[in-house]
Amino acid sequence: MNLEIERQFFDAFEAAHGEYDVLAESSYDRILSVLKRASRLPKGAACIDLGCGTGAFTRRLTAEGFIASGVDISPKSIERASARGGGTFAVADICATGLPPASFDCAVMSGVLHHLPARELRIRALREARRVLKPGGHFFSYDPNAHSPSMWLYRDPRSPLYSSAGKTDNEVLLTSRQILDELSEAGFRNVRVRGLSGIGFRYVEGALARRLLPLYNNLYEPLIRWSGVERRLGTFLVAVAVTPISNEGDSPV
Repeated sequence: MNLEIERQFFDAFEAAHGEYDVLAESSYDRILSVLKRASRLPKGAACIDLGCGTGAFTRRLTAEGFIASGVDISPKSIERASARGGGTFAVADICATGLPPASFDCAVMSGVLHHLPARELRIRALREARRVLKPGGHFFSYDPNAHSPSMWLYRDPRSPLYSSAGKTDNEVLLTSRQILDELSEAGFRNVRVRGLSGIGFRYVEGALARRLLPLYNNLYEPLIRWSGVERRLGTFLVAVAVTPISNEGDSPV
């Protein structure tokens, strides 16, 4: 993986657009509802957003009453996140954050794992997430789903409608099996991965995608959400897991 590609991409996005905050507010509400139901974290819980970008999700964690921090490899993104507030931010590699061990109640990767193209890199990042979590701490992530028809059409190089606009060369689509297996290998327990729809976007790169966005948001996403196939074909994969309380026991999700 070329970390410099990621750093340059997000520094350039910040320079061109400012905030990296591409989801509709209803999408964040839907994602956060899954996190809160799965973790049952109390207000005041310490959360770390690993790969936080300009802090879009971190700020929403703070708004939910959590004590939120974020780290990212993009200095420009962290500079903007710090100026905007809503958390404590620092430049760091999510595979080696330098954060103290067992420091957080929850670790979040908000649209991050699919930027790590190799299995070993994802496991390394997940092990770092586990390291900074307290025993019984909660992990939560969301990423584009390889089985989602819309994500396949838009982001799979084999698709006739594939677009590379707004993505880096490192990005890959992931399956639920990949994420489940990798979280388990990283030492997490009670791992659950499912598709999630009802995910609207406020901004996408590419002229054609922008023209189709109202149709996508208002027709396609509700259709998948209520059709009974959301768990497999939902646009995002959301994953929840916990760190073992001890070698013998796990914490319930």
